[in-house]
Amino acid sequence: MILNNNHLNQLIERGISWAPEGVGIAVTDPTLPAYPVWPQEAPAIARAIPARRREFAAGRHAARRAMGLIGVAPRALPGGQNRAPQWPAGLTGSISHDATSCIALVTRTDRFRALGVDVEPDAPLPEDLVPEICVSAERAWLETQPVVSRYMLARKIFCAKEALYKAQFPLTRLLFGFDAVQVFLDPGQDTFTAVFLRTVGPIRAGSRLSGRVGSAGGHVLAMVSLGVQNGSQNADFPVSAIG
Repeated sequence: MILNNNHLNQLIERGISWAPEGVGIAVTDPTLPAYPVWPQEAPAIARAIPARRREFAAGRHAARRAMGLIGVAPRALPGGQNRAPQWPAGLTGSISHDATSCIALVTRTDRFRALGVDVEPDAPLPEDLVPEICVSAERAWLETQPVVSRYMLARKIFCAKEALYKAQFPLTRLLFGFDAVQVFLDPGQDTFTAVFLRTVGPIRAGSRLSGRVGSAGGHVLAMVSLGVQNGSQNADFPVSAIG
């Protein structure tokens, strides 16, 4: 996918390099008004402001592009619980956006139980948000890092936690705060490990999962996949679909 936008090209290139086989990934520009909203999706943004409408439409369009990349015909994605997309039977995915980009991941549920993606501006996390986002051990680690990079690393912790949350929500339908999880960054490898500090529904305290997080095209990107088959990423993560 070649886009007329260098920062989006860099974002999609990074995402493709990280995405496991069987995951479709696409990006769109939410500043453009050209993306259609399908009739089944329109109620979710009936009262939304114009910027939110553009972001919603761009995200759905990216998801339909990603469906095509795994050989699936485009489908509607109505809004569901807590504004999460309702994925068609046999599919799962994740959508994220910031002011200048939308990104979507889609896969089949016989390959992955869930996906999580988050995109954020590649800018330091405001210092006053660090205590809200980071647990004490994360803050202690940040204090050991150079001041020039400390709050960029905090932004990556935030982004990783958002992607993790999005991956588990379709399976558990549970909400939890940033203090439920501790993230360990490996900035040199663009990877992270997350550990649950307390039990959250079926997810036991001490459960671990891994993901990718790094910078690309003026954004911070984080991705998580929960595999089905033994040996795939996070296949041993102890959570299954509800119902």
